[in-house]
Amino acid sequence: MEHNFILRYRLDPADAASDVDDILERLGEAGCMDALVEIGAPGQIVLDFARSSTSLQQAIRIAVADVERAIPTAVLYSTEVPENGEKVDELLMARLVIMERLMTELTAWIEANQLTYAGAAAIFGVKPARVYEITRMNPQNLTIDALVDKLLRAGKSVRFEICQPSSS
Repeated sequence: MEHNFILRYRLDPADAASDVDDILERLGEAGCMDALVEIGAPGQIVLDFARSSTSLQQAIRIAVADVERAIPTAVLYSTEVPENGEKVDELLMARLVIMERLMTELTAWIEANQLTYAGAAAIFGVKPARVYEITRMNPQNLTIDALVDKLLRAGKSVRFEICQPSSS
């Protein structure tokens, strides 16, 4: 089923000053060929997606992961669904963004240390299948605290910051 939604991001100053064609190319390579991209307001980018997926939440979750892979410093500040579309659970989406950032960090650590699924699983105290799910950005059987635990076992320092919502 095709789902329509809009993701709005704030860009890091370096990305905001970079070549528009470079940003578009990175987004295309990351799998965002199903989005219309608007780079109008200084330091912001808007992606209007028409993405096929089994659910709206899954379509948004995967699109967010694709954009973060293309522009790691971009900060998602708004998710919009057309009035005739499905309702987005904003709390769920916020949790998924946090989980995907944690999984991205774990995946980068696994790759940097050239670990197999079994090797990483031994360090994390889980089965290799769980490591596979992390590297495939599949949060269905994971929790935020389980991902933080794995980062701590990897020797990473984890810090959280509580912020007031920005007004857009």
